[in-house]
Amino acid sequence: MDERSPPPWWARVAGPRAKWVVIAAWLVAALALGPLQPRLQEATVNDPAAFLPAEAESTRVLELLGDRFASGRTAAALVVYRNTDGLTAADEKAIAADVAAFDEVPGSRGVVSPLDEGAAQRLRSGDATVAVAVVPLDATTIERIEPAVEELRTITDAQPGGPLESWVTGGAGVSVDAVEVFGSIDATLLAATTLLILVLLLLIYRSPAVALVPLAVVALAYVVAAGIVYALVTQAGLDVNGQATGILVILMFGAGTDYCLLIVARFREELVRVEDKHEAIAAALTHTSPAILSSGGTTSLALLTLLAADLGSIRSAGPVLALGVAVTALAGLTLLPALLTALGRRAFWPAVPRVDAEAEHPRGPWRRIGRVVARRTGVVLAVTVLALGLASLGNLVSLPGLSLASGFRATTESVEGFRALEAALPAGEAATTDVLVEADPARVEEASDAVAAALGEVPGVEAVRPGERSEDGRIAPLAVTLATDPYGDEAVAAVPELREAARMAAGEDATALVGGATAEEADGRAAASRDASLVVPLTLLVVLLILVALLRAVVAPLYLVASVVLSFAATLGLTYAAFEFLFDAPGSDASLPIFVFVFVVALGVDYNIFLVARIREEAGRHGVREGVLRGLERTGGVITSAGLILAGTFSVLMALPLEQLFQLGFAVAIGILVDTFVVRTLVVPAIALLLGRWSWWPGRLARA
Repeated sequence: MDERSPPPWWARVAGPRAKWVVIAAWLVAALALGPLQPRLQEATVNDPAAFLPAEAESTRVLELLGDRFASGRTAAALVVYRNTDGLTAADEKAIAADVAAFDEVPGSRGVVSPLDEGAAQRLRSGDATVAVAVVPLDATTIERIEPAVEELRTITDAQPGGPLESWVTGGAGVSVDAVEVFGSIDATLLAATTLLILVLLLLIYRSPAVALVPLAVVALAYVVAAGIVYALVTQAGLDVNGQATGILVILMFGAGTDYCLLIVARFREELVRVEDKHEAIAAALTHTSPAILSSGGTTSLALLTLLAADLGSIRSAGPVLALGVAVTALAGLTLLPALLTALGRRAFWPAVPRVDAEAEHPRGPWRRIGRVVARRTGVVLAVTVLALGLASLGNLVSLPGLSLASGFRATTESVEGFRALEAALPAGEAATTDVLVEADPARVEEASDAVAAALGEVPGVEAVRPGERSEDGRIAPLAVTLATDPYGDEAVAAVPELREAARMAAGEDATALVGGATAEEADGRAAASRDASLVVPLTLLVVLLILVALLRAVVAPLYLVASVVLSFAATLGLTYAAFEFLFDAPGSDASLPIFVFVFVVALGVDYNIFLVARIREEAGRHGVREGVLRGLERTGGVITSAGLILAGTFSVLMALPLEQLFQLGFAVAIGILVDTFVVRTLVVPAIALLLGRWSWWPGRLARA
């Protein structure tokens, strides 16, 4: 566009009258939706079983338990008692009193006491130091599980102090502890992220207004987006977990600040060129809007590819995070310009920009870096690609999956209870594996006995116990106790063998399904692996098509996509190496690669869009070589600032007491830093210089 051409209509949102309308509209939206934001965390679903694929075998087991059994689905709470000197008669009296009280807890169904003769062998340790009471809860939602577990804990806490210790654990106890952790996530992240961004903006710009205005813009956008998400959860039946809402805070504040910084930097440039603030903001929007729209669109569409995932926790995160990015981009392109124009040059106080026709953009370090890349283009490219390739070797590190006990970074009652149980009894007692054998009522007992015998021969199985049949008499349940941690790799790896043994033993006229916590973990990991093979190529295709449309070229989009793929490989390699050798991590989550891929690729492409869009603009005036140097020089400061802020916001996740979010925050922060300081600073400019005008083939610049 010619510098003297009038700005397009969409660049006039901050006009003399329009800016007040825009500000008022955002305030009304925030006031209307603001009361819904605090309720969002309460509406989340944090039961992993709720997100299993519909066709998974463990999902079918849950459905049969709920539909065909009088007891319905139950959540097991285990009350673990321990006296390291040995359980005394007084201890047994206290346990008996507790068990009697457990029967009165609303929702409890058929409490199994470790003092019962039939249960003593499996619920009391051989050294008589540990005993476990099993309290099945007639509940499937956390709203019903939580008060029951809290009452169980109140009962055990009422015992007089002494050598007898007690913990409430099991699936129900873990769920309640997870909800307690997730319940404080949004507030913690919001406070920590806001403070971090404020400090970074003050250090970078040394202007109170420039630090506070972007924060106000993103905060209003978050309130609006969170309110919309709450409406989707409650009215449209969208299941969202606490991890997704926590990432929403980080993503919106990080990406939103990036968009704001791009506009602020260009607005300052224009204020040096023209006197009128409305003309300056219109010019700034004219030049930055295409990049921000493309960036926001790329990130949103990349996140929407998660809808193709089979695992519900991944699939539901897609629209939530995409909505957050879209609202953030909209706020950056409307509310931010309106506020900046209302403040005018005072926004940059105390370093107020003045019109100076002779002013040149400050050279700074980026011009020098550009000259080094231009003089040693091949060497720079070869060295950086080699370094990224070596970093990718970290993907050879093999880490176990996260288990129940290793998922929390803070001490919780459920984890302490599990450790006490694991040390004295088969760890599988914490979560037995459910096997359902279905056949004709006259044949079901025979089939059940055959399946039980076959399962008992599978390595790692400690015991197999029958249960009460379904109401129609066609299903016989079996409870399988594994010798190892039921959430650990060894138990998960045994699930296929358990299923094969059960099917073979059931015969042709009966069916056997394996479910329970261990099978659910196995099905979740398998789904995450399948999802990665689908989402990764779909995301790359979406990003490539958007880049082709934005740059009106084919060659540049191809190497930009290749650069972020290399960045992702290096990021994951560095992450796994750090987990193994630096943090001594207990394992890694199965969904980590897919989330890291989407964030690193989508957000990495953002910075490439900012850089290449400016290179394209400058190349049209000064030629390709000078365009690359000027593009790097004029975006270096703002992109680096944006990268540091985005990496800082994701690193806030590392302060949370959940290993899964700690690892995600670390990995994405590393990925953003690699992309900001290596890929965008060295790799992309080097390739652009080597290819010259052919980067823009078949566009107009390729023919210039």
